[in-house]
Amino acid sequence: MEKLQANVQQQGEVVIDVKDLKISFYTDHGRVRAVRGISFQLRKGEILCIVGESGSGKSVTTKAIMGILPGNGRIDGGSIMYEGEDLTKVSEEEFHRIRGHKIGMVFQDPLSSLNPIMRVGKQITEAIILNSNKIKRYYNDLIAKEFVDYKNAVSNKKRLLHNANLELREAKRKKETEITKIKENNKLSREEKSAAIAQEKEQYKEAKTSIRNEKKAIRESSDAEIKEKKQQLNLVKKSARVKVKQKKRELKEERDKEVAALQAKLKATEDEQQQEAIKAEIKKVKETYVNSIKITRRAAKQRAIRVMTEVGIPNAERRYKQYPFEFSGGMRQRVVIAIALTQDPDVLILDEPTTALDVTIQAQILELINELKEERNLSCIFITHDLGVVANMADRVAVMYAGKIVESATVNELFYNPQHPYTWALLSSIADVDTEERLEAIPGTPPDMVNPPKGDAFSLRNRYALAVDYEYEPPTYQVSPTHFASTWLLDPRAPKVERPAIVEERIKNSLKAAKEAGVKLDE
Repeated sequence: MEKLQANVQQQGEVVIDVKDLKISFYTDHGRVRAVRGISFQLRKGEILCIVGESGSGKSVTTKAIMGILPGNGRIDGGSIMYEGEDLTKVSEEEFHRIRGHKIGMVFQDPLSSLNPIMRVGKQITEAIILNSNKIKRYYNDLIAKEFVDYKNAVSNKKRLLHNANLELREAKRKKETEITKIKENNKLSREEKSAAIAQEKEQYKEAKTSIRNEKKAIRESSDAEIKEKKQQLNLVKKSARVKVKQKKRELKEERDKEVAALQAKLKATEDEQQQEAIKAEIKKVKETYVNSIKITRRAAKQRAIRVMTEVGIPNAERRYKQYPFEFSGGMRQRVVIAIALTQDPDVLILDEPTTALDVTIQAQILELINELKEERNLSCIFITHDLGVVANMADRVAVMYAGKIVESATVNELFYNPQHPYTWALLSSIADVDTEERLEAIPGTPPDMVNPPKGDAFSLRNRYALAVDYEYEPPTYQVSPTHFASTWLLDPRAPKVERPAIVEERIKNSLKAAKEAGVKLDE
């Protein structure tokens, strides 16, 4: 609990700002409302843990940040701001500039992230080479704005047409459901059923015509915009190619100048030791020139071995040539982290990276992530269902349930002053050597998000639920400047409710341990 006890809330620069994000999946069973209006911020150099049961929307949120939602996923509203851009609106091509370079991701199962028949070192090296062509990057930077504008226009057209198709699909599904209900309604006569079905079909026909007209209007307006953006992009590309040629010429002239000066020195000396040193310097200048254009495999290998060493893989030079199956689960996860770090991202998203590992290896990986975060000043989003991991990793915590953030706080506030019954339930269900109370499982199962329950989504599983919970969704109440919770129990009119005995005991034991250790907790 060292991280938890020593935590001091930092107010730093906002790196990612998520506002009112809504995400749905359109399936044959209906629209699944996976994320229902969440907001949070990730600050520079901090670890934000998002915690909750499976299906709470944790991973869906991070996939939206990375731009890797599946095809049937749709962002219904909200924004994800990063470096002045709304990631919900950028094109896939623009995400190539962001994904990996600026925002990296480590997934739960390292085996699914690694090629089983390719040597580990080659996989790391390929990641470095793929993204290290500096001249190509220079060219891409020159055309970036116009390229993004053009691709966004193309992407926006596809998105609008895709959304229109989803609307049509949903309208068809609803009408088919209604027609089935009519057919099964024994209270209606055959004539009434026929009339009702005909009416439903006519309504669907009208909706279909309306959506088709909408798609036609989208194509007309989008095609004009795309044509304009394409013309602008072609002009900028022409200018960029000239600048790239000039850049290459300047680099070559600089190399030739340095080599000529060193060769003059070489001719001027007869000392064999100095000659060898100058020859080595000439070789280094030539290698630097090559790497300034495109990194060589030799340089990429050296960098890969450095990163492997950095993430704690022993005998990196020997293990560089091994295959993933020759590594343990913990070592494979270190390889995946190494690949994520090759491009020096500002943000690292970790989606339950220790779930498949045993407890000892889990602790080592968590320690490694904390060390890398400090050394590189990384901003991290850590997805987990384990509050024990949260205690050792988090600066701030967001608790998710049924697509909503039900409580957010600093790690100390969450563990020493939890407010939401769902947070109490999570705390009551984790093992603790100091707690004598029996662990409590959370009753029931998460709700069906095709038809979210009325009122508070946790009410059906909440033994502290009030009558109002079954009717109205609770607002968000502010507990402190950094602590918020969405529960009717914080309403001034609500009855006084005691937290579960197991939670109170844990708070008491933790406060006692902190006091004995001389740790001053932030209020």
